[in-house]
Amino acid sequence: MSHKTLNVSGLANVPMLSDDEYWPMMDLLITYKEEAYDIRDRLGISFDEACLRTRSGRKAMDFYEGLTGTRLEHPSLLYSTRLSQWGRPCPSCDVPFRTPRAKYCANCGYELPEGELAGPS
Repeated sequence: MSHKTLNVSGLANVPMLSDDEYWPMMDLLITYKEEAYDIRDRLGISFDEACLRTRSGRKAMDFYEGLTGTRLEHPSLLYSTRLSQWGRPCPSCDVPFRTPRAKYCANCGYELPEGELAGPS
C-alpha cells in the first residue's frame, strides 16, 4: 500500500498513516511515554535518551516501518504521522497547514481567503 507523504516535523517526505493504521500504534506510544518516564527516573538520564531505550518505542517504530517501509529516527516523530491531523499543503510554501482548521500557514504566514479553512490534506 502506498502512503501519502508530507514534509512535517522538519523532515521531508514522511509517510502518513490513516486513522485506522495510526490508532494501534498510538496504544504503543502511550506505553512508550510511561516507560520513558520510568527509565529516566530509574537511571537518572535525560528524557530524550530514555525515549530511545524504551521497548514500546522500538515496537511502535517497528510497526510504522512495517506499514510504510520507512524508519524514523525517534519514537516521538511518530506522533506527527497521522494524516488527518494535518491540513492540506500551503499553496505558498508547500508545508502542510498545522491543522485542517488552520486559517494561515505557521511556516510562511500565508493567509487563506476569508472563510476558507485548510481542510484535510
